[in-house]
Amino acid sequence: MKALSILFTIALLTLSGCKSSGPNIVRSGRLEYNKALAQSASEQLLLNIVKMRFLDHPVFLKVTSMSSNISFESQIGSETTGIFNTTAFPTSFSPQFTWKDNPTVTYEELTGAEYVRQMLSPIPADTIVLMLQSWSADIVLALAVNEINNVNNMWNPVDPRFNAAAEQEHEHFTQIIKTIQQLDAQRTLEWSVTRSSSTASNTLDTAILLNHPNDPKTQRLVNQLLTSLGLSKAEHATTTFAVQYGVESKDDATFVFGTRSIRDILFFASLDVDIPLSEIDSAVPLIPHWDNVNRDRMLHIKSSESEPINAAVAIPYRGYWYFIENNDMHSKAAFLFMQVLMGMQSGATSSGRPVLTIPISS
Repeated sequence: MKALSILFTIALLTLSGCKSSGPNIVRSGRLEYNKALAQSASEQLLLNIVKMRFLDHPVFLKVTSMSSNISFESQIGSETTGIFNTTAFPTSFSPQFTWKDNPTVTYEELTGAEYVRQMLSPIPADTIVLMLQSWSADIVLALAVNEINNVNNMWNPVDPRFNAAAEQEHEHFTQIIKTIQQLDAQRTLEWSVTRSSSTASNTLDTAILLNHPNDPKTQRLVNQLLTSLGLSKAEHATTTFAVQYGVESKDDATFVFGTRSIRDILFFASLDVDIPLSEIDSAVPLIPHWDNVNRDRMLHIKSSESEPINAAVAIPYRGYWYFIENNDMHSKAAFLFMQVLMGMQSGATSSGRPVLTIPISS
């Protein structure tokens, strides 16, 4: 009877463990899948940026679905010996537990019309304003905008026409960014995106608000910005500027953003990849003394022969490791901005046929 009592107790404990294992599995499994998806997305983006520096074909695979079949089995065996030889009934127990996690992952390659829309189409001007509400201008405008009101962000080191005039214009663009950032920090300049109130329309009304400056220093910054962009303001009230996409300035009441596509942004980012000397001839060549050009380096991707230790994200490619250092906060912010922007460009998931579905056995 004592043996049966012990067996019954173990069975109850096992069943109790099975009952409580479900929430624990969800808690741990969801976090692990979350971290794995985030890390693989970062590694894929970094890989494609590095590929573009070598003019290799970038491929984007989306995880369109993930399901996991989790099973838990338990068995308890017992053996009693010496039943006819003793009254002690020595009994041994052998519990067995089996836990299986069989996830199924579905991938879809970004191709066709979806690729054109997400990767090759210019970023909408209202998206730029939305990003400026939560990201600094020195990241948003420097990476995603080619020009503002005919002031060009010319910093392409591949173009042989890159010369002193282009460098000077880029410095002008950089100064405009710094002025916008200063005015934004003190809320003299504000970004406004509101959805149209019309029931028949689902458009966004985008505007830039310029509040009346209260001190001479701010007034000088405002005048400097308006003069640079050919704009004018109201004398004593808040000025509202319209925002639109284009390649030429419109009037003195409109910010015209000539935006880049996601592919443009990734290509420009690839130009700041540190290429090992042995790979220089295989990479996109830059103009001589490019490293000495006066500019802000947006995204510093380093390279090494061995796997880096202190890396936020790292990938192996062509026999070397390419990575972003974990303490390089500016590069990490620019890299995250690209990821967020790509997510905003993706929109609704397409109904295309998946290219690969992988059941993973434990």
